Amino acid sequence: MTVRTSPLSRLLPIVYLVALVVVGVAARGRDRIAGKLALMPLGFAAMLARGRDPRREAEEQASFQEAERTRAERRASTTFDSFTDSSPVSIELFSPEGTPLRSNKAAERLLGKVPPPGIPLFDERGLKRAGLLEPQLRRVLAGTRVETPPTWYDPTEIGLPGIPGRKVCFRATVFPILDNEGAVTRIAVMHEDLTELKKLEQELKENAGRFAAAPAAYAEEPPPGADARDIEFQRRKLETALRESEERYRSLVESARGYAIARFSEDSHILAVSPAVEEFWGIKRDTIVVDNPAFFSRIHPEDIELVKTVEASARKTGSYPDVYQFRVIHMTTSAVHWLAVHGSVSTYGGKRVFDLLLVDITESRKVEDELHERQRNINAMLTSTDDGVFTMDKEWIIRDWSPGAEKETRVAASEAVGKRLWEVYPDIEKSGFGPVYRKALLDRVPQYHEGFYQDGREKYAGWFAISVYPHEAGVLTLIRNVSQRKRAELAWRDADAKLKAMLETPGTAVTIKDHSLRYTLANPAAMRMMGPNAGDSIVGKTDLELYNSKVSALITSHDRQVMERGQPVELEIALPDGANANATWYHISKQPLHGPTGTVIGVLDVAYEITGRVRAQQELLRRREYMERLLSEQSQSLRKAQEELSRWAR
Repeated sequence: MTVRTSPLSRLLPIVYLVALVVVGVAARGRDRIAGKLALMPLGFAAMLARGRDPRREAEEQASFQEAERTRAERRASTTFDSFTDSSPVSIELFSPEGTPLRSNKAAERLLGKVPPPGIPLFDERGLKRAGLLEPQLRRVLAGTRVETPPTWYDPTEIGLPGIPGRKVCFRATVFPILDNEGAVTRIAVMHEDLTELKKLEQELKENAGRFAAAPAAYAEEPPPGADARDIEFQRRKLETALRESEERYRSLVESARGYAIARFSEDSHILAVSPAVEEFWGIKRDTIVVDNPAFFSRIHPEDIELVKTVEASARKTGSYPDVYQFRVIHMTTSAVHWLAVHGSVSTYGGKRVFDLLLVDITESRKVEDELHERQRNINAMLTSTDDGVFTMDKEWIIRDWSPGAEKETRVAASEAVGKRLWEVYPDIEKSGFGPVYRKALLDRVPQYHEGFYQDGREKYAGWFAISVYPHEAGVLTLIRNVSQRKRAELAWRDADAKLKAMLETPGTAVTIKDHSLRYTLANPAAMRMMGPNAGDSIVGKTDLELYNSKVSALITSHDRQVMERGQPVELEIALPDGANANATWYHISKQPLHGPTGTVIGVLDVAYEITGRVRAQQELLRRREYMERLLSEQSQSLRKAQEELSRWAR
């Protein structure tokens, strides 16, 4: 018996084998791709882990802080030397061993120039030149400031060049210059020139004594039996002494500079006035002598009543107050001058005269007003809720603690006021803030410091920035809690370290663009990705200069999307030319680059080559299309076979 098989039964084994082949190929391709994708995050995480080196970061931070401290010390030393050279006050600097280090022009003018190599401070001549005694110098080396009484000095007496008999009078202030550890590094000697003042005081004493003695001599009756020739001789001698005294006084009045001298009679008539009065009044001396009211016409309107009251009181009591100041307005420039008045009353020819020494104190009043203004500002800050301010006296006792300081430090005023600083912050020395306050208190120089404070109390821990300003009673501190900024800086540094690690990875292409989408950074892998158009450097270039118009337009559109939305985007593209079949495929992750304030300032691109995956996908797609076409053809064959069988069945 013959068994007849149908064409459909013969095709079924072939279709079954083809389906098995297709399923196997697809499974193996899917497993390979999944394995590669699974390994990529692990490699990236390992790469980032290898990029961090805490020990190296700590060493770099320590070296950076040491360099900043060295630069700050160098700047402070340069500033101090510049101040010494330009100061109008005599200043000389010595080492702790007494070796002369520096002296300015004012010291040479006052004390005379010393030929090299100088005179040691411990030498007898050096002590005399500085107006010091050896016990005083030992006190200076122990860290104490010393002020000497007025001393007359002649350089020729110690063998230095000078004019014999020409002496100067000075008062010396000697203070040690300390380092951060409190050790004496230099000795500074400042001289205050008192020569003219001492001479003036001496002349005034001599004139007052002679003017008081002259009327008594004239009033004396000659004793009985005295020789008339002796009496005449004494009279002429007194007249000569009076003329010499008057000439000396006139010379003193004429040569006055920086101050003015005026003499008044009982009825306020001006008897004499120095030419220097023109410097303050803007009116010539001759005009004032002729027109006495002109002297009082330039007194400030707010001070005229004070002047009238003091002058009237002097004529009643015969003395002037210790503090007597008023303002005058310059006639030409309208400049206001503050004058300190030292008055005295004497008798001349049986009549009282009133002498006034008018010293310009305009600059000192400005400084005083600035100090008052500063005190008002300090008082305003101490009541402010925004500014962290506290004051401390020279014994390190906290005197004021503003509401702003409570907010910045989380320390209440009741916990701080009346206590020493180290009682509020026990680890003030260990944290590095202690030396800052010590330097401000000893050197009287403003200080700035940022540091971390931690003493085990988590509530008071944090990063703080302090600005310390010395004043007459101690120091004033502006304190800010900068913990949030420091955390942002540390996060920024951490991100920067990760970026550096990515830049050093050979298989990762990293680029950065600014807000104008111009390249600012690219690692070697990115340079290879961009092709020959990149050249030696891509800094300042745009994508249009590196790729064709289609590729650059696609990349730019994604960049603008990142800049506008602040969200990352993903892009797969063939570079450098997508139309080229041999182009390399990359997966680009575009991330927004944020600045310190949180705004988007650029775009960070991280690209990986995916050419193998794309080629595999393309091959799978080609095979899929081939299998679909093959199945379509088989389906058509089956359909035709069925139609043939149906015809045979009929």
